[in-house]
Amino acid sequence: MMQHLLIRFAGQQEPGIAPGREVVTRENALDGIVLLAAAIDEPAQAGVIDRNRAFHMGALLMVIREYVQSLPEGLGEPDSPDLVTPDLQTMVEAIRQGIAQHHG
Repeated sequence: MMQHLLIRFAGQQEPGIAPGREVVTRENALDGIVLLAAAIDEPAQAGVIDRNRAFHMGALLMVIREYVQSLPEGLGEPDSPDLVTPDLQTMVEAIRQGIAQHHG
Protein backbone atom coordinates (compact mmCIF):
# COMPACT_ATOMS: atom_id res chain seq x y z
CA MET A 1 0.00 0.00 0.00
CA MET A 2 2.81 2.43 0.80
CA GLN A 3 4.39 1.72 -2.61
CA HIS A 4 1.01 2.41 -4.22
CA LEU A 5 0.76 5.72 -2.34
CA LEU A 6 4.31 6.70 -3.35
CA ILE A 7 3.68 5.89 -7.01
CA ARG A 8 0.43 7.85 -7.02
CA PHE A 9 2.11 10.77 -5.23
CA ALA A 10 4.97 10.82 -7.74
CA GLY A 11 2.46 10.83 -10.59
CA GLN A 12 0.37 13.55 -8.93
CA GLN A 13 -2.60 11.21 -8.85
CA GLU A 14 -5.12 10.90 -6.06
CA PRO A 15 -4.80 7.48 -4.43
CA GLY A 16 -8.49 7.25 -3.58
CA ILE A 17 -10.08 7.07 -0.15
CA ALA A 18 -11.94 4.09 1.27
CA PRO A 19 -14.72 4.39 3.81
CA GLY A 20 -13.44 4.36 7.39
CA ARG A 21 -12.49 0.85 8.51
CA GLU A 22 -12.85 1.58 12.24
CA VAL A 23 -9.79 -0.56 12.99
CA VAL A 24 -7.20 2.05 14.02
CA THR A 25 -7.86 4.20 17.07
CA ARG A 26 -6.24 7.54 17.79
CA GLU A 27 -4.23 5.82 20.52
CA ASN A 28 -3.00 3.26 17.97
CA ALA A 29 -1.90 6.10 15.70
CA LEU A 30 -0.13 7.89 18.57
CA ASP A 31 1.65 4.66 19.55
CA GLY A 32 2.63 4.08 15.91
CA ILE A 33 4.15 7.56 15.71
CA VAL A 34 6.28 6.96 18.82
CA LEU A 35 7.34 3.51 17.64
CA LEU A 36 8.32 4.88 14.24
CA ALA A 37 10.28 7.68 15.92
CA ALA A 38 12.14 5.06 17.96
CA ALA A 39 12.79 3.01 14.80
CA ILE A 40 14.35 6.11 13.23
CA ASP A 41 16.27 7.22 16.32
CA GLU A 42 18.00 3.92 17.05
CA PRO A 43 19.85 3.61 13.70
CA ALA A 44 20.51 7.36 13.73
CA GLN A 45 22.21 7.08 17.12
CA ALA A 46 24.24 4.12 15.80
CA GLY A 47 25.32 6.14 12.75
CA VAL A 48 23.49 3.89 10.29
CA ILE A 49 21.17 6.68 9.16
CA ASP A 50 22.44 10.19 8.53
CA ARG A 51 21.49 12.27 11.58
CA ASN A 52 20.18 15.15 9.46
CA ARG A 53 17.93 12.76 7.55
CA ALA A 54 16.74 11.22 10.82
CA PHE A 55 16.09 14.70 12.24
CA HIS A 56 14.01 15.53 9.16
CA MET A 57 12.00 12.32 9.52
CA GLY A 58 11.43 13.05 13.21
CA ALA A 59 10.24 16.56 12.37
CA LEU A 60 7.75 15.13 9.88
CA LEU A 61 6.48 12.79 12.58
CA MET A 62 6.09 15.80 14.86
CA VAL A 63 3.76 17.38 12.28
CA ILE A 64 1.73 14.17 12.05
CA ARG A 65 1.60 13.88 15.85
CA GLU A 66 0.36 17.47 16.15
CA TYR A 67 -2.47 16.69 13.74
CA VAL A 68 -3.48 13.50 15.54
CA GLN A 69 -3.16 15.07 19.01
CA SER A 70 -1.62 18.41 19.94
CA LEU A 71 1.92 18.21 21.23
CA PRO A 72 2.66 19.38 24.78
CA GLU A 73 3.92 22.92 25.25
CA GLY A 74 7.48 23.49 26.41
CA LEU A 75 8.22 19.79 26.82
CA GLY A 76 6.05 19.73 29.92
CA GLU A 77 8.16 22.13 31.98
CA PRO A 78 6.21 24.78 33.92
CA ASP A 79 6.45 28.30 32.47
CA SER A 80 8.70 27.16 29.62
CA PRO A 81 8.29 28.97 26.28
CA ASP A 82 6.34 27.41 23.43
CA LEU A 83 9.06 26.30 21.03
CA VAL A 84 6.74 23.84 19.31
CA THR A 85 4.59 26.28 17.33
CA PRO A 86 7.48 27.97 15.50
CA ASP A 87 9.00 24.56 14.70
CA LEU A 88 5.68 23.31 13.37
CA GLN A 89 5.26 26.44 11.25
CA THR A 90 8.74 25.95 9.79
CA MET A 91 8.09 22.27 9.03
CA VAL A 92 4.68 22.86 7.47
CA GLU A 93 6.12 25.58 5.24
CA ALA A 94 8.98 23.25 4.23
CA ILE A 95 6.45 20.50 3.43
CA ARG A 96 4.40 22.91 1.31
CA GLN A 97 7.49 24.09 -0.56
CA GLY A 98 8.70 20.52 -1.05
CA ILE A 99 5.35 19.45 -2.43
CA ALA A 100 5.22 22.48 -4.73
CA GLN A 101 8.75 21.75 -6.04
CA HIS A 102 7.98 18.05 -6.42
CA HIS A 103 4.81 18.73 -8.37
CA GLY A 104 6.24 21.92 -9.94
